Amino acid sequence: MKLSKTSQLPLLIAGPILRKTTVNEVALWLVTSQPIKGEVLFFHPSEREAFFHYDAAQAESIRVGIHAWVTLASIQGEFPTDTPIEYKIKTDQGDITDLAPHLLYQGQSRLNFVIPTKADYVLHGSCRNPHHSSKDSLVAADSKVQSQTPLERPNILMMSGDQIYADHVAGPTLDAIGQVISLLGLPNEMLPTDSQQSQISSAEELYTSDFNFYQRDKVLPHHTGSDSFLDKLFPQRRVPIFSSRENENHLVTLSEFIAMYLLVWSPTLWALVNKEQLRDQNFRHGHYTLTPEEQQQWREENAAIEDFVQGLPQVQRLLAHIPTYMIFDDHDVTDDWNLTVGWEHAADQNAFASQVIGNGLAAYWLCQGWGNTPEKFDSAFIERVTNTFAINTNTAELNHNHQQILLQSLNRFEDWHYTIETSPKVIVLDTRTRRWRSESRMNKPSGLMDWEALIELQHQLMGLDKVIIVSAAPMFGVKFIETLQKMMTSLGQPLVIDAENWMAHPGSANTLISIFTHTKTPTNFVVLSGDVHYSFAYDIKLRYRKNSPNIYQITCSGIKNEFPAPLLKFCDIFDRLLYSPHSVLNYFTKRKRLKIEKRSPDNQSFYRLSNRSVIGELRLDDEGKPTEISTLSGTGENTHFPAP
Repeated sequence: MKLSKTSQLPLLIAGPILRKTTVNEVALWLVTSQPIKGEVLFFHPSEREAFFHYDAAQAESIRVGIHAWVTLASIQGEFPTDTPIEYKIKTDQGDITDLAPHLLYQGQSRLNFVIPTKADYVLHGSCRNPHHSSKDSLVAADSKVQSQTPLERPNILMMSGDQIYADHVAGPTLDAIGQVISLLGLPNEMLPTDSQQSQISSAEELYTSDFNFYQRDKVLPHHTGSDSFLDKLFPQRRVPIFSSRENENHLVTLSEFIAMYLLVWSPTLWALVNKEQLRDQNFRHGHYTLTPEEQQQWREENAAIEDFVQGLPQVQRLLAHIPTYMIFDDHDVTDDWNLTVGWEHAADQNAFASQVIGNGLAAYWLCQGWGNTPEKFDSAFIERVTNTFAINTNTAELNHNHQQILLQSLNRFEDWHYTIETSPKVIVLDTRTRRWRSESRMNKPSGLMDWEALIELQHQLMGLDKVIIVSAAPMFGVKFIETLQKMMTSLGQPLVIDAENWMAHPGSANTLISIFTHTKTPTNFVVLSGDVHYSFAYDIKLRYRKNSPNIYQITCSGIKNEFPAPLLKFCDIFDRLLYSPHSVLNYFTKRKRLKIEKRSPDNQSFYRLSNRSVIGELRLDDEGKPTEISTLSGTGENTHFPAP
């Protein structure tokens, strides 16, 4: 693959991102343009001599391109907790902060962090869309952290899904992704062909084809054979497997997924790409010239991307100082991912679809999942990934056979969930790959977790007095919106408004409610969620029980995304009218055993749903009850949700 500007490549491409942090382990994730040589040093504040040395040669490092190494340093030792630790990453080209001075807060000479034993101050959010017109609230979070001492900072940053939008990519971003692939020498890969559709057989053919920009929906796979009403009327009707309404730039290759992560977490590569390249070519790519409508869309997206890039130095700085944990949701891979058993079957039976999904999962592991739980991935797994990347000095090509073995193993992997051993314990749920499949209809929404996974969750909760549960989708959402989703499901169209809620599947809904009503589960539950592109907070009690647990559903979404405002107001009004705490309609829902009180945001008098791009801030008391539920917008405005 042709390379350009490689002489300009700095050593540090992305990171360091502070990942899993415990008394026995500190994980640091970073991407470099050369193999990293040097050491990581830990210091007590104000001391010149390091109390801990780690040889960077011990770190697991995977070469993903001619000029790209992804490294996870899982540093083992005995580390002090609840006290500041300063750190330096020294390389043969100098200290990391010499190479990227913007990583340091004002007055700092070294990066620092705290290993928390408590999770009583948590930043949380999801849904960060680079080309949404709103401000990036991670930038506002960094500005706030800048004014705090290390001990005043949040204990953890919990990113609960949609850290990238693989299925909704801006044209300028896709153009930058292509340039990054060339700059770093990310590998080409073989693509399955479909005689009825695409004859594009490799990544390089896709990149140079007329379908590369705003036309990918024409080469993405289709299927027949679902059991919707329309499909029964027209049995040969072909419908897209990737059904997102904005999938014309859907990521396809593993290199594209990797490049996307590098572009949303670091400003480095944006300085090396030409963001006006497509415009400079008069919006022509191959034989295809963008339509006037597509050109206008490109201009609007480009303006939003320019603003997004301006904030990336602060985002990179924030992630270097706060222990950060992540879990996927649909857009990290594709919209409607495992929504119904019919969708799963269609994707599994199509080699192209399976490869795209597998590439999304592989990139998620490489850039997110690995750092959550390094101990889950042994040397055999690392070797499987390494063998997939057949990289040498001059050529980069994925080994197709090893790639298929890797993707098959990722598809079977069911251990993405994890816990953070703080007080309260944080339990992070995988609500995507352990679905409770419907046995009655192919087109009926699957439960977000199957019976076995829910029973495992119940066993984890036994004996705890307080807990934070992270569920990508709200466990207790807006009932009126869930009613609309149910109506569309009844019409055989669950994908239209993503009927993705805990109450959509009777088995998972009833099992979940039973967990909360069990007498030996915690007294105080806090459920953190995102996904929906608006924010709200509910206080929940069991009806007809004197000693009810305290359940708090706290939803914050999106970090950089919003819901259509008129539609949200409409839903908010009807939810209040139809499903007040004393409404008789509650008795016809699966949550009839629960009494739900909705907190009012302090910046509006009537509406309960807050619609702005925000990061959530949660503070808990010693019993695990919220003392503050608030959001911080990308423009720096605070919204509080006081107790009812």
